[in-house]
Formats: sequence, structure tokens, C-alpha cells
Amino acid sequence: MTLLFRLCFAIPLLLLLGIFGVFALCIESSPLVAEQAPLSAANIERVKHILRQHRSENVRSGETKTITLSEEELNLLANHLAHRLNIVDAVLSIKEGLLALKSTWDISAFLPYKSQVPRYLNIDAVIGSSSGDAGLQDVNIQTLNIGQMTLPSALIKSVLQIVIEHIDALSLVQEGKKMIRVLDIGTKDVALTYQWRADSIERLRGRLVTGDERRVLAVYQQFLVSEVERQGRTLTFTHLVEATFRFAQRRSKSADPVAENKAAIIVLAAYANGGGLSRLIPEARDWPKPQKARLRLHGRRDLVKHFMTSSALTVAGGGAMSNAIGLRKEMDDASSGSGFSFIDLAADRAGVYFAEHAVSSVATASALQARLAKGRGNTRLMGDINGLEENLSKMAFERRYGGPGDQRYEQVVGMIDHRINDLMLYRRD
Repeated sequence: MTLLFRLCFAIPLLLLLGIFGVFALCIESSPLVAEQAPLSAANIERVKHILRQHRSENVRSGETKTITLSEEELNLLANHLAHRLNIVDAVLSIKEGLLALKSTWDISAFLPYKSQVPRYLNIDAVIGSSSGDAGLQDVNIQTLNIGQMTLPSALIKSVLQIVIEHIDALSLVQEGKKMIRVLDIGTKDVALTYQWRADSIERLRGRLVTGDERRVLAVYQQFLVSEVERQGRTLTFTHLVEATFRFAQRRSKSADPVAENKAAIIVLAAYANGGGLSRLIPEARDWPKPQKARLRLHGRRDLVKHFMTSSALTVAGGGAMSNAIGLRKEMDDASSGSGFSFIDLAADRAGVYFAEHAVSSVATASALQARLAKGRGNTRLMGDINGLEENLSKMAFERRYGGPGDQRYEQVVGMIDHRINDLMLYRRD
């Protein structure tokens, strides 16, 4: 009886110690991949070009297509995706017909205890070519290291299946595998053959936003409809932003202010751009829609779009990416559009500041809510635009300011940032 009692006590203890041992091997205090430089404006344009070639509008459901990517292009896409999935960094390399993947995830916020130093989940894998008649169901992972733990090849498939099924962000892989037919890894590039499936894309879009996030977005969409109707002809952009964040402040008494601010920004951005949320959430097609309004910032409708689009991009992918996209658009305008505009750039950068204060931490999120809640249509969301040039052709822009990195250009950007930092809304008191 004594021996049985000891076994009943010892077995759970050994299992618990084993779990902690595996956990300790997987979690590390230093990243495997060094932080990569933010994507330049030119590289972001290359990513957008690749994605445009294979967007849903250009492919019929059931059609089979192949995309071939060099190692450099793979890393550009990996960098872009890493920002979307909150991965610290990811690096891909092609060698002898194999694809090596190294990635680092900062998981400090998800640990059940507080750590004085960041904690990382480092993944190092080697992948071989694969194909399947009913989709790429068996990814050919030849080696897989998670932290200091090396998984035996016989266990890799089972472990991956468990991870994919139980981690919501990775459950997207399930839909992706159904569309991928062949992964052919050459000596210098990777060819991915896929069969477009409209039903899978709808499910993918639905899974990009969690159920809780959908419910919060639906609440803010309903608030937007009511608030636009309530304000009627007196509606202004500043009044609408203040009212929305006043609503966020009330909800944050029993919810996460960062999540509330994120939802507020996404809904406001969709409204400001004249579209809806259906591209992000399919069922949003049936949600109530607010009346249209001509919102203005500094008396201009285009600045509202610049401000809110940059805010939404910052929430989704970070301020560096948003600034690069905004700069690239202005460079494009200088070449063939309406011309380079420092005023548009000022709205872009103000939108980044706004979003960074809204979601960077609970403290800044709550402070932004409090300041906006006190506003009565007089909150300054972006700095003065006096003296900022616009409608500059490419030749005129380069003659006067050189371009990004030139002291003349950086001086104007520095002045724009100084004006933003001077605003009461963004002060870190």
C-alpha cells in the first residue's frame, strides 16, 4: 500500500518535471535571428508587385498557377509576413536543393510569469521538396530544432499537426496546405505550384481575425453607425475620433484598452476610406453601415485617409512599415501622380504616432483615451502644415530636397516630427 501511494505521488511529479524540462529547453533568452532592417520603400514595392501578380482577382477558382521566387524575394516576403504575425524576425536560405528556415518569436507576453529579460522561441528547420495529389498534406521537414531541443524525424509530423490544430495563428496553414500542390526547391530559387480555391480564401480571411476580435469590431461598427447618425450635419472627423475613443475608454473599464483602441482604429480607417470590413471579415457584409460623410483634417478629405490608413497599417504591421509605405506612395506621386507632398507625408507620420500611442502599451493606450475623451472637437491630431510643400514633380523634388537620406529632406521630416511631438495628444507625461 505504501509503495502504491509513493507511485501515485511520484509519477505525476516526474511528468510535471518532464514538462518543465522540455519547456526550459524550448525557451531561450537570446534570439536566433538578429533583428533585420525595416523594409525599404523599394522593397515594399517589390513585395506588393509579387502579391499583385497572384491576387484573387487575377486567378479563377480551381486554376493552377506557379510562383517562382529567388532567395532574396523569399526573404522580402518572409520579412513582410513576420511583421504581420508578430515574429521578431525570419530568414530563409536555399542550399543544395533544401530550404533552411530560421525564425524567432518573442513570447515574453505569453508566459505565465514575468521575466526581467525577453524570452524567445527560436525555430530552426530544413525543408525539402514536396508534392501531393490532394494538396500538400505532408510537408517534408527533414530537421527541426526548437530552442535547444531537437525533434526526432519520426515525431516531427505528429508534433506539427498538434501545434497547427491548437494554435489559432498557425491554423491558417491547414487551409494553405489544401491549395499548395508542389513545392520544388532548386539550387537558386523555389517554385510553388498552387490551385486557387475561393472557398479556402474565404475561410482564411475569416481566420485572420479571432472570434473575440470580430465581436469587438462588430461593437465598434454599431457604435460608428449610431454616432454618425447622432452627430448628423455637425459631424467632423475630430468629433468622431474623440467620441469613438470616449466609447473605448468606457469599455476599457472591463477590457484591454490596447485591444479596444486597435478595434477603434480599424473601424475608423475602413469608414474613412469609404470601404467596409468585409475584406477582413466576410460576415461584415451583413453588418449595419454608417451614413457617408465628408470628413476633413486641416480642411482636406485626403488627409483623413492618409492619417487613418497609416494608423491602420501601424496597428497591423508596425510604424516602420507604415512610414515606408507612405513614403513610397509620395515618391510614386512625384514620378507619375499628383506630385510629392510633404503635407500628405505629415498626415502619414501623424497617423503612425497616433496608432503607436494607441497600442504600444496599456499605459499609453489609456492615456490617449483619456485625452481624447476630454476633447470637444478641438483635439489636434496632426501638426501644422504651414510651409510644407506639395505637388512637387520628381525633378523639382530631387533638385530641392535630394531624397530620403539627404540632409535637406531629413530636415523637413525632422520639422514634421517636431510639430507632432509638440502636440498635447502625443506627449508622454
